[in-house]
Amino acid sequence: MARGLRRITADPVTLGEANRTVLEEVAQRADRFLASLDALVWPYPGSPAARLLAAAGLEAGDVRAIVDERGLVGGLEHLRDLGVYVAYEEAQGRRPVVRGSTRFDVDPSSFFNPIVPADYLATTGGSRSAGTPVELSFRWQRRQGVQRAIQHDMAGTKGAPTAVWLPVFPSAAGFGAVMKQSAGGNRPERWFSQVPTDLGGIEGHKQLANKAIPALHALARTGLPSPEHVATSDPAPVVEWMLDGLRRSERVAIAGYASSITAAARWASDRGIDLRGVVAFPASEPVTRGKLAAIRASGMAAFPAYAFVPEGTTAIGCPSLDDEQYHVWDQDLAVVARRRDRGDGSEVDAFCWTSLAIEAPRVLLNVENDDFGRVDHEIDCDCPLGQLGLTTRVSDIRGMSKVVAAGISIEGSTFDRLCEELLPNRLGGGAGDYQFVEDDTTGRTVIELRIRPRIGVIDQDAALELVRRTIEADEQGVLASSVWGADGHVRIVRTDPIVTRAGKQLAYERLQASRPTPRPT
Repeated sequence: MARGLRRITADPVTLGEANRTVLEEVAQRADRFLASLDALVWPYPGSPAARLLAAAGLEAGDVRAIVDERGLVGGLEHLRDLGVYVAYEEAQGRRPVVRGSTRFDVDPSSFFNPIVPADYLATTGGSRSAGTPVELSFRWQRRQGVQRAIQHDMAGTKGAPTAVWLPVFPSAAGFGAVMKQSAGGNRPERWFSQVPTDLGGIEGHKQLANKAIPALHALARTGLPSPEHVATSDPAPVVEWMLDGLRRSERVAIAGYASSITAAARWASDRGIDLRGVVAFPASEPVTRGKLAAIRASGMAAFPAYAFVPEGTTAIGCPSLDDEQYHVWDQDLAVVARRRDRGDGSEVDAFCWTSLAIEAPRVLLNVENDDFGRVDHEIDCDCPLGQLGLTTRVSDIRGMSKVVAAGISIEGSTFDRLCEELLPNRLGGGAGDYQFVEDDTTGRTVIELRIRPRIGVIDQDAALELVRRTIEADEQGVLASSVWGADGHVRIVRTDPIVTRAGKQLAYERLQASRPTPRPT
């Protein structure tokens, strides 16, 4: 670990190297896809991609002919229509892959890269403490430095004082972000963590890892920062660092949860503090219009990003795009949409991702990542990303089975159980009388527990305690509860739940600032 950290910080990606990499690799996407199949799929007939291609009756020459005729995106869409895709539930091992007479099981480890050895193991936040296993390499983390070098140049923050505001383990977000920023040439000065390093309720080896981070950085001799606890509910130390950075530089950069950065922006605005010169890179949850409005009201500029584990940042916004629109890093991944039921009767366009880089942590061929939204291809943009050939755009991104609340992913079934069973059993009423609503209309993420007034008088303290205990039943819930803080991120509102236009009532809904009215043309 120390050697890997030392290599990343000693040899960061230069802007010239980053621009050349993207320009060349975007121009060769179709060939790189076929080369990745030759290296990572065809030699491994037991891999999910190879078994799906076999089930569709396709060999290497057939796939090459499809891509030659239709192009990469058209080829991936054709493969999808032939059954070459993996639904999120299949990828997680929750149900078997069934295509015609072919039936087999996979699990998250089935997608590990077979030829690039992992330098360390991590887990995503799952519905149980074990989470979803992922393998990561320093080769991939340095590759993520390509993105960071370009985005810092676009934002005018290349070499500026930089900080990361992301948690320690059990989330791998903070540790990874420190490495990726360093790989892109902006070594963070500070690492703020929303949770303490001795957070209770998580496995002992993860607590030990948090305690070992300062010693690891000292051994690596990289100058990387060790984590310091700064709760989202008390962002003063982060704002103080921003102001100190602005005294030393025209620009300051901070990457972190959108909710946390929004909290800092609101804290500064409430006190009349002008944060012009601070550039924020919010991510890890829907970066909604309400959050962006609050961030900008403080004077900060915002370059929101879209990311998922273990691939990392997969798309980023630019000044020319509307809010909640992102350029996909086309040199690393391709994406097409698959129309499907998300589990509650609503049809959505699920994202299906395909890896293009040999160093990718997973071998993906039209694999869903549990998100949906809009996908557009061949979209021109006059920004630096567009000039590099990044023409794929994703927008209005939301999760299917997981709820991303204030930066932390929680299984949607947790809220289903609370609304349909646990709260009615404890307080009365029944299914349809309870609903969680994320209110983002003011820019500050507040999670409402809506309870129908007809239920009558209830014990609100008991309701909140039940919610807390249920959410904290696993490590990811403990992390979420700690990040949300004790200042009332969850509040009870006595009003009727929201019903969708289709007449559905979901256990978890979102309110957000409305989309601006388009100007007439």
